[in-house]
Amino acid sequence: MAPSSLGRRVTIHDVAARAGVSQPTASLVLSNHPRARVAVLTRQRVLSAAAELGYRPNVIARSLARRRSFALGVIVPDLRNPFMVDVITGAERVAADAGYAMLLCDQQTRDISKHLEILRARQIDGILLDAAGASMLDENALAGLTVVLIDEPSEHWPGIATDALHAGQLAAEHLLALGHRELAFVGPATDVHAFRMRERGFVSRLREAGVTWSSERWRRAPSTVAGGREAMRELLRLRVRPTGVFFANDLMAIGAIKQCQRDAVRLPDDCSIVGCDDIEFAQYVTPELTTISVPARELGARAARLLVQLIEQSAQRVSSRRPLPVRLMTRASSGPAPTRPTLPLP
Repeated sequence: MAPSSLGRRVTIHDVAARAGVSQPTASLVLSNHPRARVAVLTRQRVLSAAAELGYRPNVIARSLARRRSFALGVIVPDLRNPFMVDVITGAERVAADAGYAMLLCDQQTRDISKHLEILRARQIDGILLDAAGASMLDENALAGLTVVLIDEPSEHWPGIATDALHAGQLAAEHLLALGHRELAFVGPATDVHAFRMRERGFVSRLREAGVTWSSERWRRAPSTVAGGREAMRELLRLRVRPTGVFFANDLMAIGAIKQCQRDAVRLPDDCSIVGCDDIEFAQYVTPELTTISVPARELGARAARLLVQLIEQSAQRVSSRRPLPVRLMTRASSGPAPTRPTLPLP
């Protein structure tokens, strides 16, 4: 509700009177009730009256009436990751349009089980859970909660996923087409679906092309700039250095670019680097990062839309959906394979 020229806060009764409808009808329109069946012209009169009077809904009263908090929890592994920020941005837009507030929970600051306790205590209506968090939990930990997983298909919970397998395939196809055969992969040691599928897709295309690789070129590292930088430092000191490297996310790839600059390794003349995600920073490093673009905001938006649908319709299961498509963004960090041998750095 809001103050008005009437000298008091505007109520739903005022809106109903101005629109010439009953209070229950005005309430159905202004609450966006999923079962509301109101004629289009009547709905327009109510909305016009609310705008004229400056009406603002009383969320607390609505929550009490419908026994809901009208709030969603979002648990993500690291709010410092630009990719997750884009996911949250997409989710928040959809949630706000549907009348829900969002509570953000960062696993860097508190264990996921503690976040779940807090969200349960607040009687949250539903939770968006990132794949990294989902991989750490027993399914019983989410019992009784309305949950949608972000980029993590599951037999137990509905979710929205990206085509992570194709992302890895695109990276391999790009490097192979440039003539690279001395290839490497860097990804985190985790059971997160997206990372596993990106690696699997990369491997599948190498096998189809008859390209072999040694275990020393398969590196595990934290999915951070520092993790990518350290992994690249080790790769550059192998007896036969790789000429092309696929990193499971852009943060690691950016770290690798910094390490190459430190070691005077020319990109892409001496080595090509491909990332995955297409975060904004990928276009602001030098050289600009070739990467696989993953629709982060659309991922968050669809996950939030699905969660609201489950809450509003009390649905138990949702039919399977196709993963969101990904695409190659060719930039300056990748180029033809060098013709001369790549020797280890001192």
